Amino acid sequence: MRLRDLNTAVAFFAVMVLVSSSPLVRADEQKGESLDFQKEVNPFFKKYCAACHNNDEKMGDVVLDQFQSAQAVVTQRPMWQKILEILQAEEMPPEGEPQPSDDERGKITAWIEQELAKFDCTKMTDPGRVTIRRLNRVEYNNTIRDLMGVDFQPAADFPSDDVGYGFDHIGDVLSMSPLLMEKYLAAAEKIVETAIWAEDPYRAPRKTFDAAALEQTTGGGLHGPKLRVLASNGEVFAEHEFPAEGEYLLIGEVYAQQAGPDPALMELRLDGKTLKTIRVTAGKESPGVYEVRTRIPAGKHRVALAFVNDYYQPDHEDPKLRGDRNLFVTSLSVQGPIETMPQELPETHKRIVFCDLRSEDDPLKCARAILEKFITRAFRRPVTEDELKLYMKLGGQVIEEGGTLEQALQVVLKTVLVSPHFLFRIELDDHSDDAKPIRDLNDYELASRLSYWLWSSMPDDELFAAAQRGELGKPLVLKTQISRMLADPKAGALVENFAGQWLQLRSLQEAAPDAKVFPEFDDELRVAMRKETELFFAEAIRADLSILDFLDAKFTFLNERLAKHYGIDGVSGDEFRRVELAETPRAGILTHASILTITSDPTRTSPVKRGKWILENILAAAPPPPPPDVEQLPEDEAAVASGSLRKRLEIHRNKPVCASCHEKMDPLGFGFENFDAIGRWRTKDAGFDIDASGTLPDGSEFGGPLELLSVLKAQKEAFCRCLTEKMLTYALGRGLEYYDECAVDSISARMAENGYRFSTLFLEIANSDPFRKRRNSGGKQQ
Repeated sequence: MRLRDLNTAVAFFAVMVLVSSSPLVRADEQKGESLDFQKEVNPFFKKYCAACHNNDEKMGDVVLDQFQSAQAVVTQRPMWQKILEILQAEEMPPEGEPQPSDDERGKITAWIEQELAKFDCTKMTDPGRVTIRRLNRVEYNNTIRDLMGVDFQPAADFPSDDVGYGFDHIGDVLSMSPLLMEKYLAAAEKIVETAIWAEDPYRAPRKTFDAAALEQTTGGGLHGPKLRVLASNGEVFAEHEFPAEGEYLLIGEVYAQQAGPDPALMELRLDGKTLKTIRVTAGKESPGVYEVRTRIPAGKHRVALAFVNDYYQPDHEDPKLRGDRNLFVTSLSVQGPIETMPQELPETHKRIVFCDLRSEDDPLKCARAILEKFITRAFRRPVTEDELKLYMKLGGQVIEEGGTLEQALQVVLKTVLVSPHFLFRIELDDHSDDAKPIRDLNDYELASRLSYWLWSSMPDDELFAAAQRGELGKPLVLKTQISRMLADPKAGALVENFAGQWLQLRSLQEAAPDAKVFPEFDDELRVAMRKETELFFAEAIRADLSILDFLDAKFTFLNERLAKHYGIDGVSGDEFRRVELAETPRAGILTHASILTITSDPTRTSPVKRGKWILENILAAAPPPPPPDVEQLPEDEAAVASGSLRKRLEIHRNKPVCASCHEKMDPLGFGFENFDAIGRWRTKDAGFDIDASGTLPDGSEFGGPLELLSVLKAQKEAFCRCLTEKMLTYALGRGLEYYDECAVDSISARMAENGYRFSTLFLEIANSDPFRKRRNSGGKQQ
């Protein structure tokens, strides 16, 4: 069989787990010897591997002819670690292809080990750099909540966020489309107008009298159904019942036919008294809207538009002064009563406007103080003097155009909320002459990294205060702040967003078990399933449990509905509570109905999906996708009756194109076959006894789910590294690179020393170079 016929096998083994991180992988230790890359290493791969792993074939996304020197082992460290494991396990080249001798294989594997060992963490100083990235939808909602105090979800109708490296807040994939910018503008307007009270007369009730509804004294009449003309001095008017005493707008929509040396003049009148005289310059093509604001007592009053400078000189000796001046009226409106400042302003308003803009001796001083505090919080750093002057100038322009102080504040805050400094998390490089290639984050940048990692939101006042004092980077202060933040209810965002994506709990919303096969499944059960896993994760953080409890903890959180689903007695009511699992076949999260459901098909379990999920999320050994033409498992009635699912899958995986992948995935999945597609315990499948035993590639054997969990717990180094990589990726908002291996090694080692406690994971990440530092493009990289 040709090697290229084994797409799945090649691809799978090309992306297998790191040999150093999983005891499921066999490793032989040999003394390395120096080999010449071009003369000895490259010819080996050309002879045995290049037929499929080249620029044309790219099987498993592995291209070996791209490597031109031994330096590639360092820069492509994860790839070479996987290549090493494949060669040591003698899984490649596959059966039927030319095989290297034991001596050839031994020399190459020893050389790879030797080159990998040259990776010196004491000399690896690159902390990487995070791409400038915008707030994703969750971060935007939470930041608006904490900044404005507005309790709604403004990002609900934003376009969905792209996902990279398993998470939806990765800078490299968070784009900014024109549609999203429009959404930001609309959201800013709604948010600010909800949070900040400002008088807006145009929101008051409005009564409009069109031309036909108006009365007229003299000098003309209706000019068609929608226009009334004043051909000589006179007025059009209406009698209006004002419901209450208050401020009102009297608004006229008019235009003039000009003649003579002066423009037409119009008076806005109330009960015959002139309130305002207006020069009407608008023409027929674009009628003008003219208004006056006044206080009017309750009751019936006459409102009028009066034409007061009629001109009629058709035969004037000066042709320029000949003509007939007339006023045309389309409508007269009354708007009000206008809401004035309420005695009790909204809490959101008082939170932001902490001084009195109207009664202060120096309102500009008050406005400046408001903006300085707000913009500093919005930008997550101190606002600069130039920025503050610019925003103060904008507010001043609004006031010059007739706006109130509150309206000016609204305009400025809306502008802040669409600034890149609010929408994006920005860490600026140092471009000074003495800039260093690597710089420490300043305290404000560190505060933002902490808050968006643990809260998916902006720093709070305590974090800002610590940053302002320059103390946040101190070890004791940092440790205290992390403990405080994890105990805060806002840390629920870590459960929802990290656990929801690491464990793929979000996909539970789309899970669709067949209603005919599983009529018990409904949305209430769906919600309970997710709640169980989220509460478990939250408890692991709160109680500072070992991360290994994810694999074998003998407790969980249930309400009555989920307890009955599990066959556990003694739980009543909708409220979730901690339940011990002694004498039950359940332990850890792998026996949670949430995980078991999302890794099943609509009508049956899927050992393949369950095994794949464990490889990806517990052992960091994600297999590749199957080839597009892979033969599907028969699901017809005859096939189902022919034997258990396990038997049918074993026949399926005996095919060479399937075997190499399934021999690692399937045993893991079969170990949980006692749980059906919605997580219930069972002993039979379609009338056949269930066999949940298995043997892993490293020879580990198990007789059921609890024994398999014990086997997995024995792989604690692999699980610890997997969780460390995923949490570090989430904390940084970028994918990990080869130079992050040292940080992962260090964090994993510290966790092992401290009993794999969650607190160690958080503290070690917060103190790691990738989290505390960044590569500075302003300096020369060493």
